[in-house]
Amino acid sequence: MISVKTFKSANGAQETFTVITFPSGMPFRKALTKLNKDYSQILKKAVFSRIFLSDIANQHSLLTNLPKHCSVIEQRPIDDSPLTLLVYNLKPESLKNYRLIYSTNLTSLNPFNSFSQTKKIFSNYTSLLKATNLTLRNNVVRTWIYVRDIDNHYAGMVKSRREFFAENGLNPKTRFIASTGIEARLREPGNLVSMDALAIERLNPKQIIRMEAPKYLNPTHEYGVTFERGSKIVFGDRSHLYVSGTASINNKGEILFPFNVEKQTRRAIINVQALLKPHGAKLTDMMYLIIYLRNVADKERVKKIIEAKFPKTPLVFVEGAVCRPNWLVEIEGEAIIPAKTHWPLFR
Repeated sequence: MISVKTFKSANGAQETFTVITFPSGMPFRKALTKLNKDYSQILKKAVFSRIFLSDIANQHSLLTNLPKHCSVIEQRPIDDSPLTLLVYNLKPESLKNYRLIYSTNLTSLNPFNSFSQTKKIFSNYTSLLKATNLTLRNNVVRTWIYVRDIDNHYAGMVKSRREFFAENGLNPKTRFIASTGIEARLREPGNLVSMDALAIERLNPKQIIRMEAPKYLNPTHEYGVTFERGSKIVFGDRSHLYVSGTASINNKGEILFPFNVEKQTRRAIINVQALLKPHGAKLTDMMYLIIYLRNVADKERVKKIIEAKFPKTPLVFVEGAVCRPNWLVEIEGEAIIPAKTHWPLFR
């Protein structure tokens, strides 16, 4: 099954998000053969892609000739597809005024604690940025942080990130980074933390706008977590709105509707809508969504709500525990809307 959504600008530039799934029960090798046969060009030309697996320890070695910026993560597709693929393509394939730099599968093995591994990952990433004259504060707009056994290792990651950001000038008065912190299994047993990130070259920091909805969600730093609810990047002809992992939370940082996955799903959608609205964006502007479920037994109830609300949006449903045990579902995604500003065009 393939689901596609494209944003087209007046000057002919296109951004396309594609989600590909395979029939339940199809052998993994057969799915790979079909992927390489039917979708190889989409994947080859991708600016960014992510493969969601159910058994990374055994399946990763079968993935060959992957594009440079392909993220591979174990978060089992809830429909029992052998794999799910999210792909982001541009047309034309190169930009004149900016460069999108995706870094994927960033890890550190030693020592065996999430605090130290997170610090090493951010330190190494900062060095990579510096090599191209970029910085964490001025250019990085989105991260995805994957934590093994999140109930035990999330706190160490959060503390390490908070300290690293403070040392590098990211604070409540400047900004943090739109992010998702979610459970996943990683390639090596010793990997407790992994990160994907997006930086934009030739971006003016003033083009990065914090997304807030204070009547619905409070700033994350109020309860010790340092990420933005979302970040809007303003270009000359459009805006990208990166919506962070969003759950059923209120403006006091409290979990709403514990043990009720339907109400949590609806509240998460309301929160996303609240983040988009001040910027003139709607739920229909979402280009893709990833929906994370702590318990796959909830899949039919969550799918019914999400698919009704986002009938034309490519959707990825995977197993992934949220950072607090009572949160049963989390959603994230990206919206694109037309704009006309003095900043250089996106294309």
